[in-house]
Amino acid sequence: TGWVQTNGRGSLYSFAIVHRAPAPAFRDMVPFVVAMVELEGGAIMPTNLVEVEPDPAAVNIGMSVEVVFDDLTDTISLPKFKPVP
Repeated sequence: TGWVQTNGRGSLYSFAIVHRAPAPAFRDMVPFVVAMVELEGGAIMPTNLVEVEPDPAAVNIGMSVEVVFDDLTDTISLPKFKPVP
């Protein structure tokens, strides 16, 4: 595992659509998409695919994606990815 600088674009390498909350804290989030994204530099990272509601079934391997950041606090942001139109 290591740090790789990237432009934030890539393609969907693999995914799963979660329909049953794995814990009570996720109950209001289902369905959601857990994904592996292959970045343009070749690295593959685990993430969530967002902005695919209300139809996560439209997700497909190889689709182009770009990074968006989910700011959890003033100092912590999670990289997530959304489809590129």
